[in-house]
Amino acid sequence: MAEQTSRLRLRLRQAAEKHQQQIDHLVGEPGPLVRGTFGTRARVCGVAGCKCARGELHKSKCLSASQEGRMRQVHVPAGDEMEVQDGVQRYRRFREVRAELAEIAKEELALAEQLGLSLLKPYPPGNPLPPPKRRGRHKGGRGVSR
Repeated sequence: MAEQTSRLRLRLRQAAEKHQQQIDHLVGEPGPLVRGTFGTRARVCGVAGCKCARGELHKSKCLSASQEGRMRQVHVPAGDEMEVQDGVQRYRRFREVRAELAEIAKEELALAEQLGLSLLKPYPPGNPLPPPKRRGRHKGGRGVSR
């Protein structure tokens, strides 16, 4: 039992270190963050003698993002391209780190639960009380408690 408890403590400390690293990354983000996808849009202008009528489409940079359930695109001027592209990359990384932080938090909670169970001492010795049952919802949902 002592060996398992020691391993659980070590794993919990390691998870806490990973957690702190992710927090440090989020707090250290200088910004600005730009939500959306940065890309190139090619289109036809509709003027009969234009090069786009021969297949050489007009290209421009744009930022795409959903707004109220619909996809919206906005033109990005040439002078703003690098700033927007960097902001989009920082936003994507910020979201990834945030998702990693959520996974680490789940792991920490599971390890804390296991550690608590490993530290339980059955009492009274002859007829001990059972370990606590899990409360709340099953992983499958439906609101049925165990």
